[in-house]
Formats: sequence, structure tokens, C-alpha cells
Amino acid sequence: MVAQKKMEIWTEKHRPRFTRDMAFPTAKVGRQKVDLIEDLRKFVISFFKEKEKLNEINREIRTHNRTHEEKEHREEKKLPLDKAAVLLEGPPGIGKTTLAYALANDLNMEVIETNASDTRTKGALESKLRETTKSRGIMDFIVQSKKKLILIDEIDGLYGVTDRGAVPTILSLIENTQFPIIMCSNKYKQNLQSLYKKIRRYEVNPLPDEEVLKIARKIVVKEHISGITEKDLNLIIEKNEGDLRGVINDLQGISQGSLDKNTKELILNLNRDTTEEIFSLIRNLFQNVNTLKEARNLTNKSDVDYNFLYKWINENLTSYIRQNSEIANAYDNLSLADEIFGRIRKNQYWSLLPYFFDLFAGGVVLSRKNRTHDESFHRIMFPRFTSTGFFSLSANERSLVEKIQKKYKVSDIEAVQDFIPFLRVLCNSSRKQLGNVSNWFELDSKEKKILK
Repeated sequence: MVAQKKMEIWTEKHRPRFTRDMAFPTAKVGRQKVDLIEDLRKFVISFFKEKEKLNEINREIRTHNRTHEEKEHREEKKLPLDKAAVLLEGPPGIGKTTLAYALANDLNMEVIETNASDTRTKGALESKLRETTKSRGIMDFIVQSKKKLILIDEIDGLYGVTDRGAVPTILSLIENTQFPIIMCSNKYKQNLQSLYKKIRRYEVNPLPDEEVLKIARKIVVKEHISGITEKDLNLIIEKNEGDLRGVINDLQGISQGSLDKNTKELILNLNRDTTEEIFSLIRNLFQNVNTLKEARNLTNKSDVDYNFLYKWINENLTSYIRQNSEIANAYDNLSLADEIFGRIRKNQYWSLLPYFFDLFAGGVVLSRKNRTHDESFHRIMFPRFTSTGFFSLSANERSLVEKIQKKYKVSDIEAVQDFIPFLRVLCNSSRKQLGNVSNWFELDSKEKKILK
């Protein structure tokens, strides 16, 4: 085994930059098999040709409207939705996002990426995408910019329970966009039928095991991983069930360890983000870490995915940090970490990753100044929102969310990530506040316990 380069993520290091470097997944539209990359290439090229024609027609229409009375005005033309956006649907880790970036590089385009599961309300979506879909940004007047390709990931995480304006907002943005849009989703959602009917939906399949094996072999050679057999590679591929990203993560994990003993057990448990490991890591971060260096060492040694760990820290922050000033400071650091990670994803600035670690781990836990000697009673909570857009709520938590939604028009994600943490802080400030909150929402004893 060779030493792992510091902070280098293999899923990014080995991500194909152009489509010629890729193994293409098979896809179909309806029951018809299609050449996915060729279809997408034609879609993007055709978009700009059609948009250019429409823009010229609309310029003439606007000129006409300025010189005629309102009753003689003509309506501007719009590109059909199925020529402005497409949807790639398939399991996570099979290369949908990679394909979009590779295609953009082929065509010398810039990718503008956003995540729909992070912006569930109509207002948030409009705010995030309005400027993106316009014809020119402020920097376009200063430099010669590339054409843009808009990538909206996790569209299946879009639909909120109480906010039903999100899908119409997406359709409106598609209708008015000046750039082609590729959306990605992990699974079919009945609630997105109105979207499916308007745009072209590609069902994308995982790569065949043989193709994944070829990629895995190349990485083993490039990274000089020794002691791994063909049987081991097949076990890794079988374990990940078509998730190429998972296979690459496992190979990176193997490069940091040893295959000398019980190879099968190591592979089957590799990068599982087990509850025991995460519980131990969270406790150590909040209870035993006293310096930024210690926080770095702890996270560097962990096999837990950094984005997953970020969610666990976010979920358990208020369980360990109780003083308002310290909570505010910790959330400031989390917010800044999230902003940095957004820059990393958008611009591929992976050199910023150490700062992301420092802020979300060290910066958060070191915000806590007041500690007690015995803190073993702290209950560690599972993250309630995952990257696939689904919640893991108990019956009592679901009941609490529904009672919040009777009083306020918020989505599940807003209730869980924003509302409940605020109520916990409020209820822990005094018994009177707990009583007031309990009476306002008409909580039973089990629901009140969640806020204690």
C-alpha cells in the first residue's frame, strides 16, 4: 500500500473530464433504448440554435409592440419545455452528474449546479435559479464567458408536503431559461407527474458489472494498490450494487488499510458508516477534543464520509452545546463550511476541503467553552434529512412535525432542520417557555420530550 495523499478524494480524482473517457450507462425513454450521450449532445446543441431563432423573433415582436397599441400587441414565443430541459433518472452513484460535467467540457461550457432538495419552497427556488436562467450575468459584461449548462440535482427531493408551488416554479423557470437544463433524480416520484409529462425523461441504468470491474482495475493500477485480488474486486462491486462511486470510495479505503487479514470482512464493513463508529466519533469530537489539531486528527483518521459526518454534527449540535452565544457561533461556522463546500462543488476547488473540515468539525466543537466532567448521558440523534431527500422520523417526531404544520406553512425539511432546533433552544431556556410552547402546539408528553 502507498501512503494516501492528504485530502485527495478519489471519486473526484478519477472522475472522467470528457465523455470520451467515460463508460456510458445504458438508457431508455419510455420503452425505447437510446444513445444517451448522443441524445444529450443533440439536445444541448439544438437548444442554442432554437433559442437564437426565438430570441430574434421576439426582438422583432418587442419592436412591433413598442410601436403599436396594446390591443395589437403580439405575444412573445417560447421554446417548448421538452426542448429546454431533460431529466436523468437512476440510482445514486452511477454517473449522472459526471455525464453532465463531461458533456459540458466536450462543448466548452460552464456548469451551474444546484441541488433541488436544498431548496424546497417556491421562493427559495426562484431566488436560487432566477439569475442563473437569465441570458447574461454581471460578469458576462466584463469577460467573454462560456455558454452555460444548468444542472439541477436531486429533483426527486423537491416536493414538499405543504409547499406545492415548487414544481410549477421549476416549469416556469424552464419555460423562460436562456440555457439548457439537465435535471437528475434518484428515483421515480408520483408527485412529479406534472414535470414528467412536460419534459423528456431518461431512465438511466447502472453500468454493467464488467464495466465497473474495468474501471476498478485501472484505479488499482494507477494507485498502486497491492494485495487485492480479482475476487476482492468482484466482492466490492457486488456489495455496492451498481454504485460506482461506492466502489471507488471502497478502493480508497482499502488503500489506507491492509488486506493481510480477513479480506472479506474488511471489504464488507468498509465505509459502512456504522452507527457505532459515528456515535464514537461524535462523542469524541464534542467531549474529548480540545484543540483544532485534535479535531483534524480525529476526522482525518475516520472512514466516515465527510458530507455524512457534517449532517450528524448538525443534528447533534444543540444536544452538546447549550449556551445561546456558543450555539450561534457554532452555526455561523457550519454556515460558512456549507458555503465553502458549495464553492468546492461548483468550481471543483477541492484544495478548499481542509478548510471545510476545520469549520464544520473543529470550528463547531471548539465553539463550546462550557463543559462538564460527566457527559455520558447525551443522546446522539440520527440525521433527519439525507442526501436522497428522505426523512427518517419516528411516529412521535412525525406527529410533532404535523402539529407544527397546522400552525405554520412550512415543509418537512423546514420543520425538522429549522423549526424544531429553535423550539428546543426555546423550551430549554425555562419551564415556562416549555409550557407555553406545549400549550400552543397542543403537545402530548411524548412530543414534549422531543423538545427537552
